[in-house]
Amino acid sequence: MNRILLVIGLIFSFNVMIAQLNMSQLGYLDIVGVHNSDASDIWGYVDNDGNEYAIIGLHDGTSIIDVTDPTNPFEVFYEPGMNSIWRDIKTFGHYAYVTTEAQNGLLIIDLSPLPGSTNLTTNYYTGPVGNAWQSAHNLYIDEFGFCYIFGANRGEGGTIMLDLNSDPMNPIEVGTQDSYYTHDGVVRNNKLYQAHILNGFFTIYDISDKQNPVFLGQRNTPGNFSHNVWFSDDDNYLYTTDEISNGFLGEYDISDPANIQFSDKIQSSPGMGVIPHNVHFINDYIVTSYYRDGVTIHDVGNKGNMVEVGNFDTSPSFSGNGFNGCWGVYPWLPSGNIIASDIENGLFILGVSYTRGAYLEGVITDAVSGNAIATAQVKILLTNVSDESVLTGNYKTGLANAGLYDVVYSHPYYISDTIFGISLTNGVITQQDVSLYPIETFDLIVTTQDTDEELVPNVEIHLSNDQFAYTGQTGMDGTYTLNNLVPGEYELIVGKWGFVTYCVQIVVEMDQALTVLLEQGYYDDFTFDYGWQVTGDAPSGIWERGKPEGTEYNNMWMNPNEDVDGDCGTFAYVTGNAGGQAGSDDLDIGATILTSPVMDLTTYAYPMLYCHVWWQNAGGSGVPNDTLKIILKNGTTDVVARIFRNVHSASSWQPVVINMNDFLPVTSTMQVQFYTADWQDFGGHLVEAGLDHFYIQDNLAGNVNDITNQHQSVIYPNPTNNYFTLSTTDIRAYRILTLSGQLCESNQVTHAVQDIGTSLLEGMYLVELIHLDGRSSVQKIVKIN
Repeated sequence: MNRILLVIGLIFSFNVMIAQLNMSQLGYLDIVGVHNSDASDIWGYVDNDGNEYAIIGLHDGTSIIDVTDPTNPFEVFYEPGMNSIWRDIKTFGHYAYVTTEAQNGLLIIDLSPLPGSTNLTTNYYTGPVGNAWQSAHNLYIDEFGFCYIFGANRGEGGTIMLDLNSDPMNPIEVGTQDSYYTHDGVVRNNKLYQAHILNGFFTIYDISDKQNPVFLGQRNTPGNFSHNVWFSDDDNYLYTTDEISNGFLGEYDISDPANIQFSDKIQSSPGMGVIPHNVHFINDYIVTSYYRDGVTIHDVGNKGNMVEVGNFDTSPSFSGNGFNGCWGVYPWLPSGNIIASDIENGLFILGVSYTRGAYLEGVITDAVSGNAIATAQVKILLTNVSDESVLTGNYKTGLANAGLYDVVYSHPYYISDTIFGISLTNGVITQQDVSLYPIETFDLIVTTQDTDEELVPNVEIHLSNDQFAYTGQTGMDGTYTLNNLVPGEYELIVGKWGFVTYCVQIVVEMDQALTVLLEQGYYDDFTFDYGWQVTGDAPSGIWERGKPEGTEYNNMWMNPNEDVDGDCGTFAYVTGNAGGQAGSDDLDIGATILTSPVMDLTTYAYPMLYCHVWWQNAGGSGVPNDTLKIILKNGTTDVVARIFRNVHSASSWQPVVINMNDFLPVTSTMQVQFYTADWQDFGGHLVEAGLDHFYIQDNLAGNVNDITNQHQSVIYPNPTNNYFTLSTTDIRAYRILTLSGQLCESNQVTHAVQDIGTSLLEGMYLVELIHLDGRSSVQKIVKIN
């Protein structure tokens, strides 16, 4: 009984009036539940009697819903179809046209019997004889009765042009524009605007002659993932979406297609990772479907200053990055109501109060020189509204609600200033110019030496905090000067292949000099590019160095969303680093191989390879059976030292320890190789791999006391039948591992004397100590009964 009441409550909650910023829910229909099929795109239609309809794509068909009375929507027609995530709809006269990426062709529905009859005639079109296509991503129909098919499974997947005028149920192909895959597009006044998602730009063509399109111009979009385009009513501006996490809506002046000018960009919920989908234009507003943010409305009447003035979240249970929630939106019904499709929740009918933004604009300059300040931050307090000044010092921002606001102006090189009580009015530009005073800067001279105090040239230097990053390389004299540093706390990382990377927190508050002593050895946390080689035949998902961007599969991480805790910097090597959903940049149809630079290990008595890996193998058909191999090479012999098969990394980096002497004689030309592959004939599984915190450590099987004395840290009693005590002054973290490399315990070191290993079972273990300067050392401990 309780369960029944809960379901009734959930249904009721969607039918009550829900208001958000200048938008309110008028009606709702759980069409997803009716057909047990998720929703995709949506379009609108009005019959001769003025009745309004929503035409919504579902994974298994197309539904037509009467929304004339928004409080009582009901389905009037359903056409089942092949299963597909994508269905897109447009109308021409009293016909609806539906594309899908299933092999279902172009569905055409004659809507003329409505409202008197719901017995609607359908037809499926798949192109001309001998040049057929079966699937397409999207379509558009212009004012002259030509239908444009985008992303069909023919040729490059560009644009196919169909004439609907002579027989709307049986189109005639009249031309193509097939230079690139086209994901979406629009056409007006014989100008074709195409979004090339894989190429990262949009193009404009003159198609007055459908058989001979003429290129007019192109432009990259802010995220280089151009998903959708729409034009302004006067054809002078174009609006785009980048379908990526934290993607932007972009505005462009296209009055001269040969010289397209970027005008503005804006995000919904900045920093939350939300993905925009489709943008549409109406009366100097753009109405956009955002996956996990619902419907947003931006005022674009003041060109170059897009302002969010409305929103309605159709999926409040989802937030941030991910492909859930609002798929499509249609804002042109005569009633003024907006209809929106939510993937999991179905159809929403929304009321909207369009309002102009309250604009704030001005120029930010240097109070001493009078020069313009670029990249200054403008933050309207107690809101999520902010902006950044451009090269000319100009900024443009605004918000939906008029009132008095306090605004902070800041730049890392300048003293921040707050202007209190700025009055903002809807539809009015308030001009507020600001001058900022510069902060005094300092220089830091870094000298690099080895432990014998000999100068070390060509050493990489990286100094950074949340606001700044400075890089350089020492010269032959072993020195480099970092100029014009803003006072503050920084992480200094210094490294060179053949030496252990040094990292430390420093405070810059005056001109100063610092000498860094580098210990010889082989270590890489990938802060610097030491020349690792990437080879293999995989077309995507190859090894790349960068800050790991997480990918998700079944609500679990497939790719590390961060590097290993405890090493220097934030970089690692990962296979594909596009982020987002698993499969978007995973390893496919081949191998990718990462090979270290050459190492001379002839002076090492007991060389141990130590690293952390990430390995995920999932999805596809059949049991995942791909591999990650760690291969040792000594110049003449290659030996596989470790193989990972169908191993789940439990959403964390896994430590690996390999005694190199167990596999082959070490030489002066040693290399380590990380080989992973995804073979299509094995089921085309998801493959994600990562590598971080790589180093070679000597004496792991030698005398523990020697290592202890060398690193000025002591673990006692050893052996013990209780717990160990770590006594040290230069350790920031530790890890305890089995001899096979399985992690047993890890923690930060917060006291000079700290108890560790209290829960260990009887046996021998390795303790990795992470030093304050970024070095690592390893000691053996023994737990007894």
